[in-house]
Amino acid sequence: MKIVNLKDLPSCIKTLTQWHYIEWGALYPGCDLSDFRADMEASLLADVIPQTWVLSEGGRVWGSVSILKEDLPNYPELSPWLANVYVEPSRRGQGYGQQLVKVAMGYAQQENLGPLFLYTPDQVSFYEKLGWRTFNDVSYHGKKIFLMSNTNLPVRF
Repeated sequence: MKIVNLKDLPSCIKTLTQWHYIEWGALYPGCDLSDFRADMEASLLADVIPQTWVLSEGGRVWGSVSILKEDLPNYPELSPWLANVYVEPSRRGQGYGQQLVKVAMGYAQQENLGPLFLYTPDQVSFYEKLGWRTFNDVSYHGKKIFLMSNTNLPVRF
């Protein structure tokens, strides 16, 4: 298994789009599959943000992670965002998700992007193990989500 930039494996966009839409489509009620595809395709064109990396083996994709400029409309002051952390179910529990997140965090540090933000409805402990900290929890489209950062924020939003 290796982690490569989506620009090196654009043929997997259809698979990523389907995974992401199935996993998170309910959190974006105004979006459809084509919107999710457009988000993936934006990673092919950007110099710095957005960026997407994929976990691959033999040309097949097994997971993904992205850094986006915006991910949660109610928080435009927070940027950039860690997003699209996904590992195909048969490969979960083997550390691939952690590897993907570490690649994105390393990129953010290398590019001096500052702290990253993310939101998750159910993976707080996964991110805490990687040094992330919850700074707020809110209801978003009827679902409780936790806002997290990989830096210590002085105030609660």
